[in-house]
Amino acid sequence: MKKRWSAFILAMVLLLSISNTALACDEQQTNTYITQILFGDRAQSKSSDENVKMLLAALYLCSEQADNQGQDKIDYLKQHKVSGIPALASLNIKGTYLIECAHNTWEYEYSGAKKNQASRRTVLRNTVNKVFDFGFFSNLFGSSTGKCDSFAALLYYSHILSDYLADDPSETEIAINGRLTPAYSGQAATTLNGNQPSFTAKEKELTESFVRNSPLDSLGRAGVAFGCIGPDTLSSVGDRENMVGIKPSGWSNFNRYDGIVNSQPAYLYNRCHLIAHQLGGKEEEINLVTGTRYLNETGMIPFEEEVARYIKSTGNHVLYRVTPVFKGDNKLVSGVQLEAFSIEDKGQGVCFNVFCYNVQPGVDLNYITGDNELADTTFGAENILPFAVYNASETNPDLILKMNKHLAILFADQKNTGTYTSMMNRISTIASEARAVGYKGENAAQAYIALKQYQYKYFEVLKTYVPLLLEKEDFFRSAFK
Repeated sequence: MKKRWSAFILAMVLLLSISNTALACDEQQTNTYITQILFGDRAQSKSSDENVKMLLAALYLCSEQADNQGQDKIDYLKQHKVSGIPALASLNIKGTYLIECAHNTWEYEYSGAKKNQASRRTVLRNTVNKVFDFGFFSNLFGSSTGKCDSFAALLYYSHILSDYLADDPSETEIAINGRLTPAYSGQAATTLNGNQPSFTAKEKELTESFVRNSPLDSLGRAGVAFGCIGPDTLSSVGDRENMVGIKPSGWSNFNRYDGIVNSQPAYLYNRCHLIAHQLGGKEEEINLVTGTRYLNETGMIPFEEEVARYIKSTGNHVLYRVTPVFKGDNKLVSGVQLEAFSIEDKGQGVCFNVFCYNVQPGVDLNYITGDNELADTTFGAENILPFAVYNASETNPDLILKMNKHLAILFADQKNTGTYTSMMNRISTIASEARAVGYKGENAAQAYIALKQYQYKYFEVLKTYVPLLLEKEDFFRSAFK
């Protein structure tokens, strides 16, 4: 009985710790995205700037602080003589309230902590007013309106956007053949080497069909798979063999993510073929990697089907190589490089060189072990500001609408410029398409993944245009020359 009671207590402790983690915002993730929105390509060079550190510290206290954390941020802002910084108790909220309190509109009043929430906004406004020169009266008295308030709101809404993206870009950057592949940004695959495969001239003369796999490495990981795929290869494909007993490196298929992973049941991982079954690949450990459903379905299958369709329609051969890419000794593959070249027509029919990311939007992957957990702290949350909503209005707002309001105030003097017009046109297109997601017959997971793509597109627009517009603003140049 005593052992059972101890086990129960331990289980409850673990459950509570998991709940707290799920409700916490990711400070590093937020800081990465915020600096990119403010500075674009210069983000990394600005990360150590004292003014940037002040803004990020204040944003943490406004949007991420919970459960008596953040005293170091308060001390830092006081050290830099930011006015009106209260004691931690005047800002503190419980972690269970954080999502609703800090993922709503800038003006929202959370009934459970109205005074503390107002104090959190004041800290951010006062810090913004300390960092920038908005003019004599604003500098002297502070401002809850105008550009000072709208810049604070820009930071606040960018933080919410970063939580919707639910991804740490540094995790998905990887070097391939000595070149850094960009981090995942909403597209399942990215082109390499101008989309040109690196097959040798001799390999391009092959016309005899074959499929070869490398042996497992010393860590039990699959290696390069290479083949010359022809019509005889496709015609010899038989039934799939049972793979249940095969556990590729990084296999940890115990977690389900209903509404996020597009499969039934919604298990995260698939046993992904390097050479697809339909292209002659076998159900063997040397031909399998642990990949997310997203990698398999959205990343690899479209390219595999392109190759199969071409061979069936022409009777020609395709050189096909799949290279699993691991970082260091990681058990879980970071992604796979796919290369293809149609031989008889010298690449006119099929020619690509792409990297497919082993990611699952909304899920955090531990590439060292294959372990995983929910990363999207907003998933399933009620009473928060949605990224996009059908028929958005002031009485039915979404993040895009509220951000637009503050962008208009912030860049009021640049409304007639080509830069501002281009930004708003692109945002309008994204908003129109994103607000229609979920009304086209998609299931919940399909809608979730589609919305994630629009969130990334929106982020790309902000980090492209906002830095250009800020560089033209006197207040911004007062701090960042």
